[in-house]
Amino acid sequence: MPKLELDDTIAAIATPVGEGGIAVIRVSGPGAFEAVEPFFASHEHEKLRDTPTHTIRWGKFMDPTGLPVDQVLISCFRAPRSYTGQDVIEISCHGGFAVTRRILGFLLGKSVRHAEPGEFTRRAFLNGKLDLTQAEAVLDLIHAKSNRSLDIAIRQLSGSLSRTLKELKDSLMRLLAHMEAYLDFPEEDLEAEGKASLQGQFENVREKIRSLIASFERNQLIREGLLVTLVGKPNVGKSSLFNALLERDRALVSDLPHTTRDHLEEALEIRGFYVRLRDTAGLTSEPKHPLDKMGMDRTLDTLKESHVVLYVMDGSVPFEEADRHIFHLIPKGKKVIALVNKSDLDFRARPKEIESFLGERPPIRLSAKTREGFKELEEEIANYLEQGTCETGEQITKLRHKKALEAAFEALCRAERSFQMKMSFEFVTPDLRAALEAMKELTGEIYSEDLLDVIFSEFCIGK
Repeated sequence: MPKLELDDTIAAIATPVGEGGIAVIRVSGPGAFEAVEPFFASHEHEKLRDTPTHTIRWGKFMDPTGLPVDQVLISCFRAPRSYTGQDVIEISCHGGFAVTRRILGFLLGKSVRHAEPGEFTRRAFLNGKLDLTQAEAVLDLIHAKSNRSLDIAIRQLSGSLSRTLKELKDSLMRLLAHMEAYLDFPEEDLEAEGKASLQGQFENVREKIRSLIASFERNQLIREGLLVTLVGKPNVGKSSLFNALLERDRALVSDLPHTTRDHLEEALEIRGFYVRLRDTAGLTSEPKHPLDKMGMDRTLDTLKESHVVLYVMDGSVPFEEADRHIFHLIPKGKKVIALVNKSDLDFRARPKEIESFLGERPPIRLSAKTREGFKELEEEIANYLEQGTCETGEQITKLRHKKALEAAFEALCRAERSFQMKMSFEFVTPDLRAALEAMKELTGEIYSEDLLDVIFSEFCIGK
């Protein structure tokens, strides 16, 4: 990304390109009002430069020759009470490729340049309207694929995570201040009560940071999606279950074995969670065709990366040794939900034989035809994601957050060990400062231009 200036004026289309009811062109910078003024003709003959903040004006956007381009609404926001902290104008016009490009083209000139990806939010961060975790939450809000991931993004954008991190920073600063005070006045002995207080502060901050780090994996699943894979013998009804869960015909279904030879993946929402559901080729102990072997290899590869495995058996036929063989192909440590399909037909599988290798995990009996058992299956999947999920807003979803917290945690643990070994506070405080700096990097109080380039390059132009 090129070096960006904060004192110039930028413009970009803020809505998706294409046909729509309305489109928005956003302009931000000290020259925002002057840039739009020559093209706007108010029906009440008002001048934009006289328009108060947080007001809307209706009129026409005119080309340089005085011909109308479109009827528009002009929303005016004056610094510092705007998204970017600068003067901002948002032009709402009719949605369409030609009209938005034409309006933007007239605005771009000597005094206005095209915004870079994420530059409006970058200016909001640099002008103190958002901290870095809130700025990243804007991107999460845009990319949210489910209600749960949307809830997390909204809480982070509202400052829930920021407040938690501020409390941790304040605790570290108090701890550091106490120790520096003892260094400044070495004649004052640290009594047992004071040592216990400092140790308690160490433990409090350490456990809160540990809890945040532990929330990453679970919340990453909520944000990126849980990979759920259907696996079993050919013709046990995996593709029928796949279609039934999606509530549409996506996979081919046939009485012929090996109809599915490659995996299919589709997204759906289960109880507010984003789920990536995969249908796979049936597994056999001895594939009879090279394509069957290729399909099975892909199924086995899919099992390795899956978070949850739906192990499917056919309840309308007797249990076979092949069922047991396939169950043992599932990698150990995976969350497995056993399903006995085709419950709408006569049940011929022997429960004791199934229990012999499933152990205490009772299978769910269900039917792709009648949807029996689907509610129980969806609850089982949702419960897996809900376990350990924090609902207070104290959660992280970004790898950057996790690494910064891990750096703070390691530095804090070093400082705590030195304190417990009764070393001079001169050897304790440097690690406390390192922990504090890691927390400041997390919120953006300390940052580099390279870091900002990486974060905001993921944004779309216009945000």
